[in-house]
This record gives sequence, structure tokens and C-alpha cells, in this order.
Amino acid sequence: MKRRDVDFSAPTNNICNSVSCNTPIKRSVSRKKVDAVSSLNVEGTSKKVGLCQDCYKIFKKATKKDRAMESFGR
Repeated sequence: MKRRDVDFSAPTNNICNSVSCNTPIKRSVSRKKVDAVSSLNVEGTSKKVGLCQDCYKIFKKATKKDRAMESFGR
């Protein structure tokens, strides 16, 4: 039986999905949540969006109130 070689390493395109940013990805977030933030413009059509540390900080500040309301609902 012939075995197939599978590469589990990350793809070579490890830059932030924000339009004006070209730094390496630190976190990946759901596209629905990122699209709700008006200050971040992301490219691509995938379900997950890779964000660098600075863009993730912007995302985190913009969604702080939503995350607090989710935790109260538990």
C-alpha cells in the first residue's frame, strides 16, 4: 500500500488578513465576529480570519462590551 505524505505545517501565507497590515498572524477569529467590527477591513472569504497582535488588540477593544454581555448571560 502506498502512503500519502501529508503536510501539517501552516501555509506559507502567514500574514494578517487585514487590508492595510502585513505582519505575521498571532490569532485566528471567526469572520462573523470580525465583520461586526467596522474599524477592521479584512480580505478573503474563509470562515476564520488571521489577525496580527495589533489588529487583534483593535478587535478585542471593539468587542469588549459584547463579550461582557455574553458572560452575564451564562
